[in-house]
Amino acid sequence: MTRRFHKVGHRGAPFAFPSNTLKSFEYAIELGCTMVECDIRPAKDGVLVLAHDDSVVDSSGNRYLIAEQNSEFLAHLNLGAGEGVPTLQTLVEWALGRCAVMADMKCEGENVEEQVAQILAPLSPELKIVPGAGAESRAVFRSIDQSLPLSFSLDASYAPLLPSENLGEQVAGLDVQAVTWQYPLLTPQRIEALHAYGLQVFAWTVDDFEIQQRLHDWGVDGVISNRADLLQKL
Repeated sequence: MTRRFHKVGHRGAPFAFPSNTLKSFEYAIELGCTMVECDIRPAKDGVLVLAHDDSVVDSSGNRYLIAEQNSEFLAHLNLGAGEGVPTLQTLVEWALGRCAVMADMKCEGENVEEQVAQILAPLSPELKIVPGAGAESRAVFRSIDQSLPLSFSLDASYAPLLPSENLGEQVAGLDVQAVTWQYPLLTPQRIEALHAYGLQVFAWTVDDFEIQQRLHDWGVDGVISNRADLLQKL
């Protein structure tokens, strides 16, 4: 069976447009990305919006805390190129028929998991994945939707803690369908071990073409990058 490989636009194409905005996502798809990665936070009114940090800065240099502003106000900001802060709902409606969505959790609890599962529901399981959730958050997701693909995220600082044996078995025991690991954690042997348990492997955040190519050749299922223009060459 042919392996599905995803070119993942990290927050879209942030080298060209403000990150986590619709123009950024649109440009990533124009450059050939098959999946876009976004970051989820609740606005003051509880609506889930897309922002990596707890605040955003508009084109005039004004900083706004996400938790202190309603989603409608955030949507009408100008972060650059006339783009405001979109909602997760807006992204999913746009993505239908266009691309897959990787929705990275920057929050948990207080009904967030229920909202994420509901908003992502129109996307089929192969067209969505949720990394970044902690153990308690993953348990809530599992109680809501057994079919929602979850991913176990790690950065390179966890390298000394990774087991040398039974890696795939231990990660699969977390009841996830994938890993999203910072690329220095990945080796051909680890990728093979994770694949042996049916786990997808996504590498982040890779902005060097030679490393992108190497990871692709090693068999990862997706490369996450700020440079969709480089991913285009794979």
